Amino acid sequence: MKFLNRSFFKVTITKKIVLLYLLILLSSVVLTSISSYLTFQKLMDNQMSIIDVNTSVIKTRVENLYEKNTNIFELPDLSEKILKKDKDSKKILQTIEKNFPGYKFKIPTVEGTIEYVDIPKLVYDRKEMRYFFEITREISFSENLPFKSIQLSIKLNYYQIILKSLLLGTLIATIILIPFIIFFSNSIVKPVLKISKGSKQIAEGNLGVQVEYDSEDELGDLARTFNYMSNELTNIKKIRDDLLATISHELRTPLARIKGYTELMLDLKITKVEQDVYYRSILQEVDFLNNMIGEILEISRLELNKESLFPEETDFGYFLENLKRETDVQKTIQNVEYIFDYEYGLFCSIDVEKIYRVFQNIIHNSIKAKADKIQISAKKENDWIIIKIVDNGIGIPADQLEIVFEKFYRVDKSRDRKTGGFGLGLAICKGIIREHKGEIFFSKVEKGTQLNIKLPFIRVQSDSSKSDTV
Repeated sequence: MKFLNRSFFKVTITKKIVLLYLLILLSSVVLTSISSYLTFQKLMDNQMSIIDVNTSVIKTRVENLYEKNTNIFELPDLSEKILKKDKDSKKILQTIEKNFPGYKFKIPTVEGTIEYVDIPKLVYDRKEMRYFFEITREISFSENLPFKSIQLSIKLNYYQIILKSLLLGTLIATIILIPFIIFFSNSIVKPVLKISKGSKQIAEGNLGVQVEYDSEDELGDLARTFNYMSNELTNIKKIRDDLLATISHELRTPLARIKGYTELMLDLKITKVEQDVYYRSILQEVDFLNNMIGEILEISRLELNKESLFPEETDFGYFLENLKRETDVQKTIQNVEYIFDYEYGLFCSIDVEKIYRVFQNIIHNSIKAKADKIQISAKKENDWIIIKIVDNGIGIPADQLEIVFEKFYRVDKSRDRKTGGFGLGLAICKGIIREHKGEIFFSKVEKGTQLNIKLPFIRVQSDSSKSDTV
């Protein structure tokens, strides 16, 4: 259920696109509606303002015409300001309509009161078969005129106003939304361009390129995967370069010896006994090369995480018990005292063969360091199995406790290859422990060495822990 909740609330590109689509859709509808409404109001207000101005002009002209003569029932052309008494002059309706085309006028009766609504109303013209906005104004006169008021109205094209409002509203909404769309598009395009640029740099041989993009969506996963790939390529290149450098350096000496022995056998007249000596020397060199190449390949596989492990649930107490039996047989020959201190119930998942090799390598190093006493202990601390291997040999300098795990590093450079090895043993041990999700390190002690190994402890149902100290 928790996984489903995390997956549901995780921000993904799909969710971003859907959210953007809904946001654009809703925003466009809302902004278009609001802007269209405001535009419509503005257009209507402008039209009504024009009508109000014309209404005021009409009222002023009519009142001026009757300012000195209140008994006239006919009006001349309102564009003329001089009163004409011609009986054939046009009626007032014709006069006003001529001066204000597009307006419809109506002179109500003198008696009664005319009800006037100051709101544009939608009307349908059956003749033209379309809708109009009709705006009505009533002119009330203060002078003693033959009529108390004039009512006028004008029809505005409904479709034209609505279309103009929608177009302007859509334009305004688009202008407002463009910055948000650009910002969101850049948030998707920029990391893609960064990854594309990084890929080209890697293709050109510039390994180790990193893409800076921290997000929890698919692009963030892609960026992190790209960075991991870049780091792995860098590590692989380093391992390859180290391997080539190591092989060219470490193989040169034994190959030179083999070549020298062969040339001696060809150039010199030697006895059968001397030939046998040279043959044995060549075989030793071949064995040396074979062992070294095997360790080089193994450490390379460990660094590339290509070494196969076959883990099994094991009680580490029984593992040390078996190791103790073997050391009991060898301690007389090796002239070494082994002291074991462990408990049972230390369950862990290990490749027994690989871990056994780690202990054999460490014990072998202690013996080479002239130790005559080796203590091996194991106990549980929190979720770890803590293993300590302590000897009383010549020890390791404090400044070399960390670098001894590097490939081909030898603490005592003066040792020959029979006692010094290849300098790969501890590197292999570290690789094996790392593959087991554990840790291996040296601690500083006054005399000898102390190697610490931490392995993950696993809990089992039948956790019957019986203690035994040997």
